[in-house]
Amino acid sequence: MKQSILGLSILGLLLLAPSVSSACIQKLVPDKQTVKIGDQVKVTSSIKWIHDKCLLDVDDINYEYKGVVKVSQTKWKKVGKGKFESVITLKITGKNAEIKSWRKCSRAGRHGTELKFKFEAPKATPKP
Repeated sequence: MKQSILGLSILGLLLLAPSVSSACIQKLVPDKQTVKIGDQVKVTSSIKWIHDKCLLDVDDINYEYKGVVKVSQTKWKKVGKGKFESVITLKITGKNAEIKSWRKCSRAGRHGTELKFKFEAPKATPKP
């Protein structure tokens, strides 16, 4: 009897506990790990839907750029079930270079990701 009450209590807690949700899984992956001002970098932006029938179109994504300029972006390409990729070409223009992406889903709220670029260490000049 005690075991069944304990089991029901645990089940009730699991059902009432708030669930963690996200609008989709997003990633930003650069083709270079370290950069310098003036470099062009290709960033693969990917989206993996968590709902079978997502209410948002794959193009319903927002980007914010800081210390970079967007040069171009490819069309979204389906690479798996509910998974899409696009390649963004960026030019690094400042020391605090970053890109953020996000989507806002009526089912699961806002979700996004960010990529901050690492800069090459300055080369030491030899002393005469």
